Amino acid sequence: MQTGISRWSRNAVEYFGLPGEYFDNAGEIWGSHIHPADRDMYFKDIEEVFSGKKSRHDLDYRAQNKEGEYVTCTCQGLVLKGENGSPDLFVGAIENHGIMDNIDATTNLYNIYEFWQKTRSIREIGTPHIILMLGVTNFSDINAIYGYSFGDKVLRELGNILLEIVRGTGHIYRMDGVRFACILPKCSASEAQALYSRIQHAAKHTLFIDNVRISISMSGGAIDYHGEYNEYSVQANAKYALEQSKHEHHGELVFFDNKLLNDNRKNLELLDALRKSIINHCDGYYLCFQPIISTENEELVGAEALLRWYKPPFGEVPPGLFIPRLENDPSFYDLGNWILKQAVTEGKKLLSKYPDFVLNVNVAYTQLSRISFLDAVKDILLETGYPAANLCLELTERCRQLDKQYLRQEIDSLKALGIKIAMDDFGTGFSSLNLLSELPVNTIKIDRGFIIDIQTNETNQAIVEAITNCAKKLDVHVCCEGLETKEMIDFIKQYPIYSIQGYYYSKPIKMASFMEKFC
Repeated sequence: MQTGISRWSRNAVEYFGLPGEYFDNAGEIWGSHIHPADRDMYFKDIEEVFSGKKSRHDLDYRAQNKEGEYVTCTCQGLVLKGENGSPDLFVGAIENHGIMDNIDATTNLYNIYEFWQKTRSIREIGTPHIILMLGVTNFSDINAIYGYSFGDKVLRELGNILLEIVRGTGHIYRMDGVRFACILPKCSASEAQALYSRIQHAAKHTLFIDNVRISISMSGGAIDYHGEYNEYSVQANAKYALEQSKHEHHGELVFFDNKLLNDNRKNLELLDALRKSIINHCDGYYLCFQPIISTENEELVGAEALLRWYKPPFGEVPPGLFIPRLENDPSFYDLGNWILKQAVTEGKKLLSKYPDFVLNVNVAYTQLSRISFLDAVKDILLETGYPAANLCLELTERCRQLDKQYLRQEIDSLKALGIKIAMDDFGTGFSSLNLLSELPVNTIKIDRGFIIDIQTNETNQAIVEAITNCAKKLDVHVCCEGLETKEMIDFIKQYPIYSIQGYYYSKPIKMASFMEKFC
């Protein structure tokens, strides 16, 4: 430290384009590689370590390599003192996490996969940590008012605020949807509560986008974790506490305790059984098919494949109970591919009588976020011989939370194969009319919540009219779900709707019954 000369590894020199293995003025030179948004924080922390205010340097920041790409790094170091007790050497290590493999594209924070990896390492070591799960309670309002692109900006700025608050005490992660997680080592419950209060205040009062203040309401769930269970149970339990905070405690921080564990035990047993069924060649899972009918002549134009599960001792479990739990689980990727293969295998039987028949299969966030998904779809179509032109993939609501550029690229790639794309549950959550211009979909499916009382609800009538007229001008088909009576069907025919589905025509049934009814 007296000479100002530092030594760097050859890998660092080559990767970041540094002057050499030995050079002076390292702080300024390395600081020039750090992302401008992270630079002040870096210099401040180094100064505090060198001055003795802090004992260790431990920061996450983005650094630019010689190709001009920013990669996320973790830098850790400390000052070693000489014989007379004065600072002598600063030693440290920089871990390069890569460009995007474990980084969320929207917020530049660690993603859910890195969260799972960190939780696994905590379990192996067994040291106590507080795990804090954070959720935005009013994000759908923000998205509805300002639009999808603005919503991405809000998430990015909220991520920056969380990173600034948590930095130095733990790590922050972007989870699924509009949830974040903090992993806090050596943290007491009272310290976690104080940190959460700071987060709530900052989210509500300090978030500005394009000079507009956006007030964010947060909910929070926490776990005092000592490695008792695996990373997926950690996530599930933290989310359970988060939901308690949101729905039962008006956003106050809720700790997951043994009482909640006992109350939630049956749900965890169910999730474990669902996972085991997937591992066991999807034993217990089967598909039902609900017809999709043309509004023009009320003839069959397609069907939606819907997942079901039956397994003793649970019996027939309603899809609304088990699918939301599985969609957040990594095992759903394999299940999703099984659903697609099984659906096209069964649906192929209908093509001889209905050559223009289109089979709709739902695609979850867990599938579409995988780079390998496109190849998996190609392989399934090749293996089964099912025509791509007779397949429509329905993107669930959470798929629309993917990075917009990535989502558009995936849609374009699937459409290039001849596959049609539908947007499910349109009008809810992250849906807004500007999505129709941003994403090249073939069909939108209006959420059944707008249809169930459309004959008497003037607000829903206006919403459906706006959506359908806009879609018609953009040459996008509209499908309405939840039609249960002839009166409902007659009423919605006043709007430019291409197809309908609902219990009036048929509940979801197995393919054998489907063919008996329509063939």
